[in-house]
Amino acid sequence: MTPGQFATIAKLIRGDTASPSAQAARLVLVDGLAQAEAMRATGASRNAVYNAVHRYQNAYALICEHFTTGRHKPPTNP
Repeated sequence: MTPGQFATIAKLIRGDTASPSAQAARLVLVDGLAQAEAMRATGASRNAVYNAVHRYQNAYALICEHFTTGRHKPPTNP
């Protein structure tokens, strides 16, 4: 995931990017750290990191599934 994608998903899910769990999720999803490393780096709990990573991954998967280029046309005004 790119930094821009992460930031966009954070806005869409109203994530608190200042929270330790969101910072850990960014380290995992953008920077490629292991969850245990991100947990130690941010001080977030194991469960908080796991939940945040999955929340961002699930949002990313939904966006990719439903908004990939060419799959859906934007609605037109009647």
